Amino acid sequence: MKGTSKNKVKVFISYSWDSDEHQQWVISLADLINKKGGQAIIDRKHLKYGGHIKTFMLKSILEADIVLMVLTPKYKEKADDLKGGAGYEYNIINDELFKIITQNDKYIPILREGDIETSVTSFLQGFNCADLRAGSEYNQNLEELIEQILGTPLKHPISHKQNKQVMEKEYKTLEPLIKEMSEKAKGYFDKFFNLDNPALVKAKIQMTVKSWEEEIEDYSASVKEKFSPSKMELYEDFLEDFKNNVFGVELWTVKAALKTHDPDLARYKKDYRDADAEEIFDTVNGILNAIHKYISDKASSLNYSKLNDIDSLMLEYLNEEDMFMNKIIGFGIRSEILHRYYPSFLPIMTQKSLWSMYFICDSANEFITIEQRNRQGIMRVSHNWQYPYDRFTFLMGSLSNQLSSWFNDYGIKLKKEFRFGYVNMFLSTIHESHKADIKLLHEWVDAD
Repeated sequence: MKGTSKNKVKVFISYSWDSDEHQQWVISLADLINKKGGQAIIDRKHLKYGGHIKTFMLKSILEADIVLMVLTPKYKEKADDLKGGAGYEYNIINDELFKIITQNDKYIPILREGDIETSVTSFLQGFNCADLRAGSEYNQNLEELIEQILGTPLKHPISHKQNKQVMEKEYKTLEPLIKEMSEKAKGYFDKFFNLDNPALVKAKIQMTVKSWEEEIEDYSASVKEKFSPSKMELYEDFLEDFKNNVFGVELWTVKAALKTHDPDLARYKKDYRDADAEEIFDTVNGILNAIHKYISDKASSLNYSKLNDIDSLMLEYLNEEDMFMNKIIGFGIRSEILHRYYPSFLPIMTQKSLWSMYFICDSANEFITIEQRNRQGIMRVSHNWQYPYDRFTFLMGSLSNQLSSWFNDYGIKLKKEFRFGYVNMFLSTIHESHKADIKLLHEWVDAD
């Protein structure tokens, strides 16, 4: 099995950080796999500083040939409660394993501590676990496991349904991307405002801007009222009401997902029904508290017309694990909360805005991803739902400056308090003009 990483069996190890001794054992297992000719992947060695934790977990699991789950009482506790990194990983594994349940040779549970009752989740109890607990059979069982792992045929990826993400290393350099965005966005601007008829242009632009401002003000005010600190304090005693009558109604992205007939969102509806109201509340409240602090401590001092780089936005806090809720609150919903509460500081990053950016920057495919269902032999184009929010914010800041300049040419001064709201409205208009194209691209077609 010796050779380059491209022809080595990729083995991702999912485990919980129980103790220093346990973590060292996991590292030793990874080292042994590498020594024998495999390619072991663990967070302690492969997750770089600044890397997005959940993106790393998702990509590693889906692209691995083998996934080992090191079972201990603490791993079971986190897996059952879907808490922490182990809980997030187990949730992905559980979904993927269910799809190939009768043909599984990828996901291997390892019993390291405890017993079946104390360490193995209910779902995994139906699978044959490799027993690597301390004892007389340890060496023989370990040898058999390594032999099975290294004898696994390469199959990147094995997932029944997988999003192949465009990773950050493939993202275009910002300077040419911004140049292309500015040039093509100007073309849309001219088209929307019919600049072939100068006599009517200014009146049309004034009317459009006024309409945009009214809409931005309305949608921001509604979120500030429903999610104000005082209201959030009251909701602590009415968690189910918050889940169903505030979170599930007030936020566009949630409401649309729950009401649409799109079969792809059927899973979200089920997950939402089963979701814990307290966890939804805690996640939303955590996002709000973090953003309030960011605005008061950092954002208020930023000059959005002169941002030099992505790091100057200081948005790294958004990568914290408690800024998401598995299956319920992802990048899009989180960005809606951020934007509608503070449209002057943060943009909204949803399907509409990412698709619009794809059409504005058609030489860069970083805003889309290819989604495949390998067993059915079909594929389609989708928006890149894991696009880095800080990179997106930087690009939106540049587009905001361009819009201000273009409107200023007609004597119209845009308001700073609606900065990213104008961008949202502009991108929504672009999205509307490409609905037929998006529908065509998003249809499932034969992968061949």
